Amino acid sequence: MARILVIDDEPDTMRILEAKLTDAGHQVLQAADGPNGIQKARDASPDMILLDVMMPEMDGLSVLKKLKFDAATEKIPVVVITAKGEKMENLFIMEGAAGYLTKPFVFQELLAKMNHCLGRTPGP
Repeated sequence: MARILVIDDEPDTMRILEAKLTDAGHQVLQAADGPNGIQKARDASPDMILLDVMMPEMDGLSVLKKLKFDAATEKIPVVVITAKGEKMENLFIMEGAAGYLTKPFVFQELLAKMNHCLGRTPGP
């Protein structure tokens, strides 16, 4: 079981991810904006972070940069999730993201990225 921090301002997305990740055996922590997500990452030291790009107050790229420049959170793998549809994967990878998904995504694809980032192989 991994502790996954989901940073996303969309309540529907949060509910869906929490339900699916919990069903997959993970513990889910939530933050509805960037500043709270950064603080939760520092306080809880999750195994992985799922980060939305489009958020008010602080966008996902700014959150990613802060997480990667903080000794307490720099080693936590971050998978960026966006609805933008733009091909920004290289930018996020250069800023330290472990992966990138565009909404809508297939949940199995998210699990595969998570397993890869966590150094786990999928079960049978």
